[in-house]
Amino acid sequence: MFEYGFRKGKENADYGGDNIKRLYFPKQKVIFFEENKNIEDSLKLMIVFGDKKEFLYEVDVMKYWEYNDKDLIEKKMYPLIPLQLFNLRKKLNYAKKKNDINKIKELSIVARNLAEKLAIESKELFDQDEILGEDFHSMLLAIQNLIEYLNRNYIDDENLEKEVNIMTKSLYDPEVEKKGIEKGIEKGIEKNQVEIVLNMLGEGLDEATISRFTKIDIGRVREIIKKHLN
Repeated sequence: MFEYGFRKGKENADYGGDNIKRLYFPKQKVIFFEENKNIEDSLKLMIVFGDKKEFLYEVDVMKYWEYNDKDLIEKKMYPLIPLQLFNLRKKLNYAKKKNDINKIKELSIVARNLAEKLAIESKELFDQDEILGEDFHSMLLAIQNLIEYLNRNYIDDENLEKEVNIMTKSLYDPEVEKKGIEKGIEKGIEKNQVEIVLNMLGEGLDEATISRFTKIDIGRVREIIKKHLN
């Protein structure tokens, strides 16, 4: 923790007007995923120098188990959303140790439903342009990987991974393809506008006339002319 901050601080070090070199530590936070009542709200490190001077280095702690998916969305901590599945590990581990088959089956259903819920929430974030296509894909891949981990270590349901993979693929492929087509259409429209405006300008027509005939906003006409001719 301190080593990381110190390394990053060295990268950003500079000298002030007083010729004193300053290290700027990045703001840090440590995340604990599994519930543990002994974990405090911050981690503290007392740094003692050779002359016995002391410096307290403190980093905030995020207790992941206190957050649900809605909390993470509200705080825009989108990459952490798939890890909601990891919250099931402790219960699954306990059920496996007790050889509680019924509980494991119950948690398998919970895992499947939660995976679908998180995938749909990721899709909604993508639709709202809160995340990019690459982020959407990474989140769905994380959901698949976590289901695989839980299934192969605790659940052992031969259909679980297949069902989740089919579900996530059905969400990702059509949506990303659709947005790609839409962006391609937008680029095509933009290219056509540029060609039309420049051709009409070459025929001696002024900005207002071009706008009137093409129905392209005059501001956009001027923007094209300025960008391509000036």
